[in-house]
Amino acid sequence: MPAPSLSREEVAQILLSEFRRSGYEGASLSSLSAATGLGKSSLYHYFPNGKVDMGRAAMEVVGQWMREKVLPLLTSDAAPEKRLKRYFAAMSDYYDKGALPCLTDLFTIGEAAGYFQQQFRQNIGNTIKLVAAVLEEAGFAPAEAVRRAEDGLVMMHGALVVSRAQGSTAVFARVVRGIPEMLLAP
Repeated sequence: MPAPSLSREEVAQILLSEFRRSGYEGASLSSLSAATGLGKSSLYHYFPNGKVDMGRAAMEVVGQWMREKVLPLLTSDAAPEKRLKRYFAAMSDYYDKGALPCLTDLFTIGEAAGYFQQQFRQNIGNTIKLVAAVLEEAGFAPAEAVRRAEDGLVMMHGALVVSRAQGSTAVFARVVRGIPEMLLAP
């Protein structure tokens, strides 16, 4: 069990893993407590507003990772095709090649939607803008670039759902590997 001297960031990382395993609604305070090795009162010390704060902290872990490791791949000086390949490869790694679910899926349904949907709407919108900017550099008109960027995210997230339903990551791996080529096709 983790030591009780964990930093808030370390606890948030563990919470993220539990939310990915159980979903927002499926993760109870008892399971979150067990996962972190912290009593419920200690969790409330870190996260005074309870599970909602825990969800926000998990989202921040992902957001920080995206800002540091993934989004710069889309804004680098590399050729558009290389940027898209690197971005979708990094996202594949984030989803453990399709074995891990997407927080967007887990945090935008049921009770969680009221707390997190606006943030995910903003995050997805920002990602679409970044992917669309790469596609514009590749020669697509702005409206077409946005449509293709949306299609790319739909393909990736849809492949996650299908892979989960089939109990195999093969669909995810195949689809994500092919997204850059599909987005750049004339």
